[in-house]
Amino acid sequence: MIFSPIEKKEKLYVKIAEQINNAIQNKKFKAGDRLPAEREISSQLGVSRTSVREALAVLEMMDIIEIKIGDGSYIKKYAPDFQFEIKKIKNNSAFELIEVRIHIESIITKLAIERASEKDILEIEYTNQHLKTIIHDDEKIDEFFTYGVMFHKKLAKATHNDILIQIVNSLFEQNDHPLWQHLNKKAIKSYEARSHQLKEHEAIVTSIKNKDYKVAEELMTHHLEHLTAMLYD
Repeated sequence: MIFSPIEKKEKLYVKIAEQINNAIQNKKFKAGDRLPAEREISSQLGVSRTSVREALAVLEMMDIIEIKIGDGSYIKKYAPDFQFEIKKIKNNSAFELIEVRIHIESIITKLAIERASEKDILEIEYTNQHLKTIIHDDEKIDEFFTYGVMFHKKLAKATHNDILIQIVNSLFEQNDHPLWQHLNKKAIKSYEARSHQLKEHEAIVTSIKNKDYKVAEELMTHHLEHLTAMLYD
């Protein structure tokens, strides 16, 4: 067995990434080698595949591995400064962030239906209109990401609940998290992914304008679950 089970109290994706880097240092892998499949790593470590995917994303950020879609993850190099570099990554999980957002934003959607003014709706729609103007430009992924976040902040503002607004702003401060940014920008790298995200935004706004609680909540939950699937694909 290459990897050792991890204690659950430890931040999983950091410890998984550390074990893989140590395995490279100990000559268990060399440049060009293909890492075991996610399922195999998950089994050896006794952790979820989601945590393994976050660890692989960290290693890709640090240029230790290369992830080839549909093929696997390949070793590029060992990082002797791993402990120093990993400190730059805040000790949070992107998956945990979305898990919280699914619950919070379902509440936000319901309250927005009840309380959003015409001005609130126009501000939310403006973010979608701007996304539409830059959707074809692969050079504007950062801007697309920023306005995607703004869409959700404007929804929170439409609740006219200061506590919820503060919670959402606090959650979105996690966007400075390097792992979160890395995963998010990969998720909207293609035009198709950006187009799908925008269509989901537009459907959410339509359901709010129609005051359809059930559809609005379902659309928001689906939107965030779909984001999760894209992040960890």
